[in-house]
Amino acid sequence: MPRPAEASSYAAVLHLHGARRAFAAATTARLSYAMVTLTILLVVQQATDSYTVAGAAVAGYGLTTLLMPLKSRLVDRRGAASVLPWLSVGFAGCVMTLSAVAVAGSSAKVLYVLLAVGAGLLAPPVGPTMRALWAAMTPDARTKRRAYSLDAAVEEVMFATGPLLVGAALLVASSTAAGLVTAALNLLGTLALVTSPASRTQDRLRAAPTTSRRWTGPLSRRGFVVLLVVLLGMGVATGPLEVGLLARAEQTGTAARVGVLLAALAVGSAFGGIAWGQLVRTHRPRAHLAGLVALSAVLLAALVPSSNAWLLTGLLLLIGLAASPMFITAYVTADELARTDEQREASTWVSTANNLGIALGASVAGVLADRSGPGSVFAAGALACLLVLVVVGLLGRRLEARSVERPEG
Repeated sequence: MPRPAEASSYAAVLHLHGARRAFAAATTARLSYAMVTLTILLVVQQATDSYTVAGAAVAGYGLTTLLMPLKSRLVDRRGAASVLPWLSVGFAGCVMTLSAVAVAGSSAKVLYVLLAVGAGLLAPPVGPTMRALWAAMTPDARTKRRAYSLDAAVEEVMFATGPLLVGAALLVASSTAAGLVTAALNLLGTLALVTSPASRTQDRLRAAPTTSRRWTGPLSRRGFVVLLVVLLGMGVATGPLEVGLLARAEQTGTAARVGVLLAALAVGSAFGGIAWGQLVRTHRPRAHLAGLVALSAVLLAALVPSSNAWLLTGLLLLIGLAASPMFITAYVTADELARTDEQREASTWVSTANNLGIALGASVAGVLADRSGPGSVFAAGALACLLVLVVVGLLGRRLEARSVERPEG
C-alpha cells in the first residue's frame, strides 16, 4: 500500500491494493441501478398500456429502497459475502421475472407492481459497501477523500450512461432485453465485488458488533442526525429542479432541451467531484457544507428569472459542481461520526436522507409549478438552502465531533 505522500493522484488511489478489481465490480453493479428505474417504467407501460401502473411500479421500487440502511446494517454485522449475493439474486430474479411476465403478455397489473417492489426490497447496498472498502483501503484522510471523489464522479457517469444503454437496448431489441441486461449487471458486479480480495479481507477483519450497540445505530449520535437534516434539506432544495426545468422549458417552448439541461447538471457534478478530491486538502465539514449550501442558494435564486437556454445550462453546470462535493463531505463526515461496525449503515443513511428530501421537494414542486409557475419552484429551492444554512450555522459544531466508540477488528 502506498504511503500517504505517494497517494497524490487518482491513479495512485486505483493502485491501492485490491482497489481496481473491487471498484470495477462495484461500478458494474451500480450501472444496473442507473438502468432499473427507466427499465421498469418502459416494461410495465408497454405490457399494461398504462402510465398509471408504470408510475406505481416505479414509485413502489423507489419507496422500498428507503429500507437500504437496514440492509447495510445487516452487511455490517454479517459481512458482505454472507448478505450481498443473496440480495442480488433476489433483485435479479425480480427484474428478470418482470421481463418474462411482460414477454408472456400478462396484463396482471398488481403483479408488475409487486415485482418492482420486490426488486427495491432486495436491491443490494453496493455503493455503501464500496465506500466502506475505500475507507479500509485508504491510508489517510486525504487519500480517502480523493477516493470518495473518484467514486462520486464515476457514479455520476454511470447514471448518465444507464439511460443511454436502455435506449440502445430498445433500438436493437426491446425493453425486456434491457431488463435482462440490468439483472445480469447487478448479479455479475455484486458477485465479483464480494469475491474480490479487498472485500474478503474486510469481511475477515470486520469488527464484531458489541452487545452495547444501540438499535438506533449511528442515529444515536447528535452530530450524525444534524448531518442527515442537512442532507434532507438539500434534497428538498434540489428535488424541484427537474420539475421546475420542465415547466420552464415548456413555458419557453424548448421542452426538447430538458435532457441537455439535466445532462449539464450531471456533468457539473462529475467535474465537481474530481476537482474537490484534487484541490481540497483538509476536512472541515462545517465550513465546507456552509460554503456549498450558500453557493447552491445563490445559483438556485439565479434560476428564478432565467429563461435563456444557454444561461440555464451554465447555471445548472455550476449547481452540479457543488453536488458531488456535498456528498463527499457528507460521506467523510459520516465515517468520522460512526463506529467502525456502522460505516455501511451510516453511508446509506446519507443517501437515503437526501433521496427522501428529493421526493418531498419534487412533490411540492408540482403544486408550485401549477399554481405559480417555474420561478416559484426555484425560489422555494433557494429558500430551503437558506434554512439548511441556518442549521449548519447553529448546529454545525456537532458535525466535527468524533464517535466515542470505534471498535477495531
